[in-house]
Amino acid sequence: MKLNKLLAWCGTLSCLFAPQLSADTVYLVRHAEKQGDSIDPPLSECGRARAQALAGYFANIPLAAVYATPYQRTRQTAAAVAAAKQLSVTDYDPRQSGQLVAQLTAQGQPVLVVGHSNTVPQLVSLLSDIEMAALTEQDYNLLYRVELGPQPAVMLTRQMFECDKQASE
Repeated sequence: MKLNKLLAWCGTLSCLFAPQLSADTVYLVRHAEKQGDSIDPPLSECGRARAQALAGYFANIPLAAVYATPYQRTRQTAAAVAAAKQLSVTDYDPRQSGQLVAQLTAQGQPVLVVGHSNTVPQLVSLLSDIEMAALTEQDYNLLYRVELGPQPAVMLTRQMFECDKQASE
């Protein structure tokens, strides 16, 4: 099986610049590539490699907590980061987004949230009051960084991780 290595995380696009950013940061990412279309599929080989690349990205970024929905694909994506940070993965109910937002804003320290194509943009919008475009089923490489505070800011980073899908099938 041939997987391309993590090349880099780059391509930061700022959706909004705020002059005074808070130290409270919420990172949000959609789960990595899944294996099949069952109700609760695990990560594919590409997905596992992407989860490891995500852990590498967070190697020098402090995190106080890692949250994921109670599905294999989100928990497995979060587990790579959590293990590297010696944290446990905290489950959240994706149908209770208001409750999660309250937890995140009270956290006061950087956290990672792993969600789904329909929940990540919604959470970013709830945290920042900035409307986010929907994700497609092919969008696995976006990382949102929300700086909380009086003037919330959202930064969007595109992972440059590439997976040779034919070689991994």
